[in-house]
Amino acid sequence: MLKQSMMPRVAQDTKIMVIGSMPGEVSLQRQQYYAHPQNNFWKFMSVLFPEINLNQDYEVRVAKLLKNQVGLWDALKHCERDGSMDSAIRQAEPNDFSDLLNIAPALSRLVFNGKKAYQSFVKSPNLLWAEKNSIDLISLPSTSPANASIPYDKKLELWAKALKIS
Repeated sequence: MLKQSMMPRVAQDTKIMVIGSMPGEVSLQRQQYYAHPQNNFWKFMSVLFPEINLNQDYEVRVAKLLKNQVGLWDALKHCERDGSMDSAIRQAEPNDFSDLLNIAPALSRLVFNGKKAYQSFVKSPNLLWAEKNSIDLISLPSTSPANASIPYDKKLELWAKALKIS
């Protein structure tokens, strides 16, 4: 089944973008990044940015994330996939990142939520764009409930380091 990515959530002063592969079924149905209740993304954000509360409306959480100069998007524009697993992604087309600096000229880092997001990005023309614009690329363990091989505390530590804004 064809899956279509959501629009980027980015502001003019965004310095870091969290890049997923393709939103899962729950996220696509709700049109909300990281909407699956078992996904640790928003739990991590609520620890790293105390003004973000898990009980807040999604749009409030996104606004507070953007206020902290962190945006959200996906490596893939669309793909074929049954279910939500990255391993089921086929026929993928990457998003075009070439205009992102026009929206967010302070952007300096892309943080990838999982291996598939990173691999999809570096296999696309976007890698040359990132290199040309001196964008740092950091691949992190996925916050997905399917990725249970790394303990929660270790994942949170890696995410905290990657999202530190200097």
